[in-house]
Amino acid sequence: KAFRQWHERLCERSEALLAEALSHAGSAHADKVAPLAAELSHYLRGSFGDERRIDYGTGHEASFLAVLFALGARGLLARTDAADVVLVVFAGYIRVMRKLQKVYVLEPAGSHGVWGLDDFHILPFLFGAAQLIGHEDEVPTSDVYRDKIVSEFADQYLYVDAIRQVLLAKKGAPFHETSPMLYDITSVPDWQKTHNGMVKMFRAEVLGKFPVIQHFLFGPTIPWPGDQTADKSA
Repeated sequence: KAFRQWHERLCERSEALLAEALSHAGSAHADKVAPLAAELSHYLRGSFGDERRIDYGTGHEASFLAVLFALGARGLLARTDAADVVLVVFAGYIRVMRKLQKVYVLEPAGSHGVWGLDDFHILPFLFGAAQLIGHEDEVPTSDVYRDKIVSEFADQYLYVDAIRQVLLAKKGAPFHETSPMLYDITSVPDWQKTHNGMVKMFRAEVLGKFPVIQHFLFGPTIPWPGDQTADKSA
């Protein structure tokens, strides 16, 4: 009941919160604020779990990514903002979600978490692998779960931080037993290949799944791909 009340307040305030945040984008974007806030409020409401099932998963995470994507698509975020969007905004969102998962005891959405990555997330691993490209000497893929690496780099790199969360949540058993897919990924020789694999997994297992995409509200900023085909043939 407590999470349902929290989520209800989010739904009540989502459009106003977005409008307030978007109002700081400058006068050049003033005419976009109201319609964009209305469009993106659906995605924001879907970013923090399901109030009926009291669960959270990669579909909710993808909904928050849709908000960030839309801000870039409409020109409110530039390519030069990409690092801050991931390392500040998205990382902040993940911290909020971990708090909600703990306080309200949210269940992992779906039948088997995130296909063995962790119980709730995939994007911290995807973005985190990209952040580590070229840092193999500092954080080898094979040692990313080792105590020394985790203690030294978890506050610096998203991927290592995500590994730390897995280790904290699944204490008492070896990493290769609790997280076999993450353990298998440590055999990939570099972070570029790890990142490429994460992107393929996200496309196939999140964006490519009907149970996820059925909750997306396609509109002016994120149109249904079939609409674009129809427009071209018209």
